[in-house]
Amino acid sequence: ERDFDSVIFLGDAVSPGPQPNETLALLTELDGIFIQGNHERSMLDAESTARWPDGFKAFMEWIRAEFEPAGFEFLRSFTKSCELTLEGTAFRCVHGDENKEARHLLPDSPSDSFSPLMSDHSPTTVLFGHSHIQFKREIADQTLINVGSVGQNRCGHVGACYGVITDGVFSHRFVEYDPQPWFDAVDRIAPLNQHGDFKNWFMQQMHTGFANGAVDPWLRFAQQGYR
Repeated sequence: ERDFDSVIFLGDAVSPGPQPNETLALLTELDGIFIQGNHERSMLDAESTARWPDGFKAFMEWIRAEFEPAGFEFLRSFTKSCELTLEGTAFRCVHGDENKEARHLLPDSPSDSFSPLMSDHSPTTVLFGHSHIQFKREIADQTLINVGSVGQNRCGHVGACYGVITDGVFSHRFVEYDPQPWFDAVDRIAPLNQHGDFKNWFMQQMHTGFANGAVDPWLRFAQQGYR
């Protein structure tokens, strides 16, 4: 997208990914709203990843060591949620992990599991991410929209999932891109060479577009046409 007024970023910016500073440089050039996700919290709290599997832990240690110091302050500036009105439509923006009893909110999740995300003001369109799958649900008088993931798809597609708000109306977008620079960046991370199984698994998720593995429910959602 080359013509836009501002950006709403719904969280999970630089980890776990092989280009933390490149991502930081892109994000800090943008004007808009930045929502804190669980991976912002894990970046800012090293203890939170101390018991992660060895490969992931080594990856996170490399990311924190490489990350520009100003980047941590940028991540701390992210807000937990916001509400705004665009072209007459009320929006609530959250990350999507507000329901602590559900790891992921999915197209077929029970309606009441979305309650922690919803606004006290109706009608409202709720924008969220976290579960990396594009879908829309109508619950009561609120519209809940998962915009998907720019960098880690889970339904077998390699591309950027996001959305555009025009005249107060949200529409999903999907754009394919060349992942080769991402693969090259992973290959340059020396500590991952000591965790070959993890490195191969991590790269395979980009090859296939199944960031959580080619297993259910992601295979089922892929067969249903979700991105």
